[in-house]
Amino acid sequence: MKFEYTGRHLEVTPAIRAHVEELFEKIDHLFDKDDNYAHVIIEVERGLHRSEIVVKWRNQVLTATSTEEDMYQSLSQTVSKIERQALRVKNKIIDRSHKAKKAGEVAPAAAETDAA
Repeated sequence: MKFEYTGRHLEVTPAIRAHVEELFEKIDHLFDKDDNYAHVIIEVERGLHRSEIVVKWRNQVLTATSTEEDMYQSLSQTVSKIERQALRVKNKIIDRSHKAKKAGEVAPAAAETDAA
């Protein structure tokens, strides 16, 4: 996954980068191995740390925002929100491809059996 970081009123340190990448490694099994893109925006305003993550995955855009007093807690909550959204999208895709077939497709029509 490719990461892009934006810091507003705050410098993005290597420790913050490592923390975000470590959190995404835990949920990496949800995302395909093709080109995924995550934009991490962090900012400090009036003593509150706000984090926003935008993930472009498949044809979806997953977005999550969290505000906390600690930057690391804010990032953790935001990544957990992204995880829930990714699970929901992935389950929808799986359910859509495993729909039940209609009864007419499974059993041959009565007219076809009489003719034989």
